[in-house]
Amino acid sequence: MTQLSDRNLITAYCRGETSAFEAIVRRHGGAVLGYLTKMTHNKDHAEDLFQETFQKVHQHAVSFKGEDLRPWLLKIAANSAIGYRRKEHKHAAVSLAAPVGCPDGGHCATLESALPSAEPGPVEALTLEEKRQAVRRALEHLPDQQRAALILNYYHHLTYKQIAESLGCSVGAVRSHLFRALKRMAATLPNPTGDVQ
Repeated sequence: MTQLSDRNLITAYCRGETSAFEAIVRRHGGAVLGYLTKMTHNKDHAEDLFQETFQKVHQHAVSFKGEDLRPWLLKIAANSAIGYRRKEHKHAAVSLAAPVGCPDGGHCATLESALPSAEPGPVEALTLEEKRQAVRRALEHLPDQQRAALILNYYHHLTYKQIAESLGCSVGAVRSHLFRALKRMAATLPNPTGDVQ
């Protein structure tokens, strides 16, 4: 099963081969869970949304018409995550001063992960962690569509077309979401001299 294309896997699953669904989850589950974890900043909620995403895949497998499953799966995951975030914002107030981070306290990839990996000293490590926290806070405060587009582009390396498919919008809208997200983050994050713009 593992050598079959996404199209052939979904076709096999629709014919009743349950091992095809397991192969789909093995192939794309890590990306889906990673995306949901970054969107929710909560491992338990991400796992719940992961289950919800693949339940929807099971229910709507026959409607899949493309060749590459990942954009379709991430579209379902994005809709689930955005729905979750809207419910959370309706039902709970979140302090703007609340720390935003990974469920395990800091093993997630960040925008700064592109920095050279030389072992930093204590001062550099503290500075780097402060920058990571600033990026996490800035991501948290982006509107849902901008945040989703930025995560799909930066962390999952999807093309504009794939992001558009995942978010159910045009390529032009993706460009706009990314431009606005980066502009907002640049205005929020400290500049290279350490001052916040």
